[in-house]
Amino acid sequence: MRTVEQIFAVNKIVPVVVIDDVDAAIPLAETLLESGINAIEVTLRTPNALEIIELLAKKVPQILVGAGTVRTSADFFNACVSGAKLVFSPGTAEELLAASRSRYSDVRFIPGVVTPSHVMECASRGLNYLKFFPAEPFNAYDVLKSMASPLSDVKFCPTGGITIDNMQKYLELPNIFAIGMSSIVDSKLIIAHDFKEIRRRCEQAVSIVNNSIKK
Repeated sequence: MRTVEQIFAVNKIVPVVVIDDVDAAIPLAETLLESGINAIEVTLRTPNALEIIELLAKKVPQILVGAGTVRTSADFFNACVSGAKLVFSPGTAEELLAASRSRYSDVRFIPGVVTPSHVMECASRGLNYLKFFPAEPFNAYDVLKSMASPLSDVKFCPTGGITIDNMQKYLELPNIFAIGMSSIVDSKLIIAHDFKEIRRRCEQAVSIVNNSIKK
């Protein structure tokens, strides 16, 4: 079983998607893959989110399907049953930490944190790959830069307010394993089935990642 770091060794972008249109799911996933992105976080914010996760897990196995906005143990188990291999939460609720030690050992749980105390609590439970959310409102770049030395065994996926314009600075941090981005898969573009524009944005983001890796 691959580690989170192996999964995101090259591809460091996690599109954070709000989608309710089942018909748009497969074209969206194919657009991401064609752009060089092999992961997706489908947030549990719409009635059809679990159906879409299951559809992608079965029909587009090339893409790593994650569930986002997971807030309860029921959310966690429903996401796992639907086929999610990554589970992202905006926080570190105790019931989620307990659920992550369940029979779904092949599912990677990535809880959300914003403070050193949150980080240390998760690390003490063997969770060393974490989501920093919300990134920009909590000045994540400076915070994560400060955490890099005292909490060097922990890696982060900052999410929230990250765009094409500010993603480069996060990629330069040593303790980043990925970055979560909703701007490249804007829900309005999904509703309009404007996969051409989604592809353009994704390719731009991938180009920034590739240039960062080369440096």
